[in-house]
Amino acid sequence: MTYKYFFGCVIPGRLPYLEASARKIFDKLGINVSDQTQYSCCPDPTGVAALDHKSWLALGARNLSLYENDNSDVLSLCSGCTETLKTVQHILNNDPEEKKEINSILNKIGKKYQGNINIKHFAQVLFENLDLIKENIIKPLKDLKVACHPGCHYLRPSEIIQWDDPFEPTTLDVIVEALGAEPVDYELKKDCCGNPLEKSDKELSQKLLLNKLESIKKSGADCIVCVCPACYQQFDFNQRELNKNLNTDFKFPVFYLTELIALALGIKGEEIGLKFHRVRVNNLLQKINILESPNK
Repeated sequence: MTYKYFFGCVIPGRLPYLEASARKIFDKLGINVSDQTQYSCCPDPTGVAALDHKSWLALGARNLSLYENDNSDVLSLCSGCTETLKTVQHILNNDPEEKKEINSILNKIGKKYQGNINIKHFAQVLFENLDLIKENIIKPLKDLKVACHPGCHYLRPSEIIQWDDPFEPTTLDVIVEALGAEPVDYELKKDCCGNPLEKSDKELSQKLLLNKLESIKKSGADCIVCVCPACYQQFDFNQRELNKNLNTDFKFPVFYLTELIALALGIKGEEIGLKFHRVRVNNLLQKINILESPNK
């Protein structure tokens, strides 16, 4: 299967090292993914969709038309982008009148939405190639206890996403276990991290983050793994602020799933920008012998 990347806005704009880890693991695994350079914002499923539904549909359909013209399926590195693109496709493929109206808008810029490609979250593609990952592991992540955070858009709306079980999600745990690490269960695994509320209600956003971190702490996890750039920013960027505001002392390293896989495949930390993490990861990786200690 041939895929083309859909990176969205946040990863290229703020987290390019996550893009680097994705490119390196898909190259290493020999999974054919190339670039589509003309896409725009997905757009945001929690913002634009609520403000202007028609514009949201038109922008999403315009993005999908680019991949249709390339005869290529979408591989999205963002859960929110995956939700938008899959939901736009679902709506237009099930409402001929809506599809006709959106295509009349796209016709003004020489585009047409057809609805004949697949849209996949990157973790789904990795899960479907689990044997290939196992065959290429060089450094198993032994003794690493990982709290997987699926996040909201990875699972819902389940009738459209049609991927992991929204009530008992397991796919991330299976991938993490394949890397040699131990996925740990925790009570608030399916809860929101609080990122969508950060701009409108900072206090509530931090409360949700606090609840998640306390639950993860009780599980005995060493670190957190995410599959959404918004969730990644909430956990990695905001732990320090949470500690300052609430006098807590959380220091959980936060990894994108592509970063953990890269490390297990033997890709060096400096190649995927681990130094850019706000919560430092080196001490943990040295502890489990993934990175060499500077004292050796």
